Amino acid sequence: MSHPASSPFPPAPFPPATFPPGTRSGPAASSPATATSPPDATPSRPAGAPAGSSATPSRGSSTDWVARAADDALAEHRRRGGDGLLVCASGISPSGPIHLGNLRELLTPHLVAAELAARGVPVEHVLFLDDHDRLRRVPAGVPAHFAAHLGRPLAEVPDPSGELDSWAERFTAPLHAALAALGIRVRVVSQSARYAAGHYTGAVLAAMARRQRIAAILAAARGTDARGAGDAASGEPAESWPYRVYCRRCGADDTRITGYREDSTALRYDCARCGADGFRLAEANHGKLAWKVDWPMRWAAEPVAFEAAGADHAAPSSSFGVGRRICAEVFGARPPSLLGYGFVGTRGAAKLSSSTGTAPTPADALAILEPAMLRWLYARRRPQQAITIDFGTEVTRLYDEWDRLAARVAAGTAGAADATAYRRASAPGLAAPRRAVPWRLLTSVLDVTAGDPRSTERILGQAEGAQLRLADVEPRRTLAATWLARHVPPERRTRVRAEPDTALLATLTDRQREGLTLLTAELPGCRDLAALTALVYGIPKRLNGLAADAAADEAVRAAQRSYFTLLYRLLVGADAGPRLPTLLLALGPDRARRLLTH
Repeated sequence: MSHPASSPFPPAPFPPATFPPGTRSGPAASSPATATSPPDATPSRPAGAPAGSSATPSRGSSTDWVARAADDALAEHRRRGGDGLLVCASGISPSGPIHLGNLRELLTPHLVAAELAARGVPVEHVLFLDDHDRLRRVPAGVPAHFAAHLGRPLAEVPDPSGELDSWAERFTAPLHAALAALGIRVRVVSQSARYAAGHYTGAVLAAMARRQRIAAILAAARGTDARGAGDAASGEPAESWPYRVYCRRCGADDTRITGYREDSTALRYDCARCGADGFRLAEANHGKLAWKVDWPMRWAAEPVAFEAAGADHAAPSSSFGVGRRICAEVFGARPPSLLGYGFVGTRGAAKLSSSTGTAPTPADALAILEPAMLRWLYARRRPQQAITIDFGTEVTRLYDEWDRLAARVAAGTAGAADATAYRRASAPGLAAPRRAVPWRLLTSVLDVTAGDPRSTERILGQAEGAQLRLADVEPRRTLAATWLARHVPPERRTRVRAEPDTALLATLTDRQREGLTLLTAELPGCRDLAALTALVYGIPKRLNGLAADAAADEAVRAAQRSYFTLLYRLLVGADAGPRLPTLLLALGPDRARRLLTH
């Protein structure tokens, strides 16, 4: 099988591997899906297994969707004879920025391929790059004059930035970087290259010869007669022709087929811009199959044993229901095992769209989330569950949850499902900190110090109670700084006072002054967060005649809230801010004393 020379990704069969128990970093947390092998390597097989054999799988548990999907894929592969590589497929159209919804299209087959590899099954993950799709709309941020290219193949539209060869390359380049960061290896199949090379000529001729059968299948799905016209947006062929022409002169698809001879494959068409023209389908390609025909055609061409698709495509009466019939009745092949998945959205948008150009991308997520965490967001959810992305305060909760899970996995106390999702999310070679400083602490320190490296290193070392180098905290430190800069509004950032608030200090009661005096006197002896926490929570108790470690009742909690509000007003000029122990540790005793005394 040929590999397009222009592909930016290496071909990558998955070698067999295992999922040993382990922690986030290091070999023990490895995921077989990203085990490396030379591009031309022959997939390995289980130790002691004869050539052509594969390990016998154990049936996945009812809650392990990856194992169940792998079972189904392997069963389909064996129904075909079980020879050669088991192909898991994804399809992406580079019509605009490739977003986090598209990432589910890639991660779902990736995880299934990894599970199959762990069982010793020779498997590879193929990405069909739909760069032969038409440009449907001009995304936000792209000059309006690009509307002149509407209807042309993405691989033939210029790069909006003028740096790369095409529109398609502009939007696949960031995907290349994201897949590398996430440990996802695929073999890219450029649909534009394949059509141009004649790889699909036989399939196109077969579709044209059986166009009435295709029209009948589509009509049955619509509940209309076979004469109903389709359109490019629905993916159905117009006027019963399964092939859409890209004009040889202007390159656009505003065309209508006017005649076709099967004996000579001579095709005639009219272009709305350029008039009548024609060519022989057996000798040249100037178009592509309609989507609902192209999809099953590629299943037969590869052939594909497993694929994932959005729930809208996976419904029995939608693209897959139609496609499985076309695959069998037109192209004489078996359709793959299909797994439908729910939409990925953001706050206020239930579904993302590439062609609008405004949806968050994997690069956006990887700017603030560790790669294993981003994988985990998808691995932990059943495919049918929708995922909502929130780059605001939800990020802090996610880091807390991830660190707690890592600790439970390391201690052997995580539940089976959680531990499995964690191990699948982790992979060798993923960027991860050697020391996972809590996100809340890290963002608070970076906020208070304005990211100053020396201050950050000193304060984090004190907080963690150990000597610490900032390099040990990377990439989490850089991710936290990016999150603060991009996703925390200026009004929520911490601004430490440059000078004492003398007006407020002049109005303090004796009791408030006593609380500040206790704090400034004892701050120099508190060198870590635990000591500072005990001090600031204990002072209101002591002012009420209680021991510092006494249980807090409602009166004490009210006194603590009042005391904390006073400290925030004197230190940062607001009623709230980062946790006081962290803030005081960041300021140091001398600077805190200067702001808290008249």
